Amino acid sequence: MFARIFTKEEADALLPEIQRVLSQMRQARAELKEAQARLPEARGLERRALEEEVRFLLGSLEADARYLASLGVFLKDLDQGLVDFPGRVGGQVVFLCWKEGEPEVAHYHPLSGGFAERRPLAEATPTLPQKARPGEKRPGARGPPGRGRPAPPGTPG
Repeated sequence: MFARIFTKEEADALLPEIQRVLSQMRQARAELKEAQARLPEARGLERRALEEEVRFLLGSLEADARYLASLGVFLKDLDQGLVDFPGRVGGQVVFLCWKEGEPEVAHYHPLSGGFAERRPLAEATPTLPQKARPGEKRPGARGPPGRGRPAPPGTPG
């Protein structure tokens, strides 16, 4: 379904880069609006220069949007700085949700929901137990050697 599933820590680590790209996109959009506003009255060489600038700025915005997509994140709203990261909470695939200005990714919402359905990650059920309980076998855990299980390499057995 998604090329990448993020942990909260992985999403948090990308925030400085995402903030940089959002700022760059806002700057390009502001310059684009300015160039488009001047375009109707421009003539001759000035018009050609403005048309070229508009093409360049549109290309820049598209390239930035593709870059964010290549990171595996979804830009939901440039104005608000809303970004979703596919993640997993309580065994379910959800969107980890971040809004620019928040110090970290601290919310999530269902794939079919949006910002209005955001819930704090602190209230989420953890995906795996933090500590193995007696008698509990965690995924990938190895049991003791014997009973058909070989001893780990380098140990007498």
